[in-house]
Amino acid sequence: MIVIDLEMSGLDFKKNSILSIGALDFNNSKNTFYGECTLRKGTKIDDKAIAVCGFTRKQIKENKKSCEKLLKEFLEWTDKISDKTLAGHNVHFDIAFLQENFKIYKLKWDFGHRIVDLHSVFYFNFMKGKVKIPIKYYHSALNLDFIIDYFKLKKREGTHNALEDAQLTAQAFSKLLGR
Repeated sequence: MIVIDLEMSGLDFKKNSILSIGALDFNNSKNTFYGECTLRKGTKIDDKAIAVCGFTRKQIKENKKSCEKLLKEFLEWTDKISDKTLAGHNVHFDIAFLQENFKIYKLKWDFGHRIVDLHSVFYFNFMKGKVKIPIKYYHSALNLDFIIDYFKLKKREGTHNALEDAQLTAQAFSKLLGR
């Protein structure tokens, strides 16, 4: 299983761009991947979104590698992993960005269609234990910060970082497994 997290320039996978990818092999947590890329040409920037991940407009327009190069490096890293099932917290969001960009750059999607989502697993774990699920704006409030606090994991410092969030997500999965 590959635990992933992405940071993007906004919430819309059609209009916004990937800025960074963090990942780790769940069966070998020392095997990690992290990379950043420049804003994809023609995409939009949501200042609130980039503030969350600590990027500035200048940083995401700098001469970093292209999104295509970052995706190719990510694929190369995943080649050595036997279980390519993608996992994460609300991972469908990250996967939408990956799939859109794989289409744009005509890259082979090698990850299948099944995912493991921390939010869903945690939600059902609460239901199983008959623990009240916190609700905010009429929806589950089981975000990654809540789960980090629940398991007393090391809190995020400052802004979001794709690799750190992938590592925290993997730690939460491990806690759910009793590891």
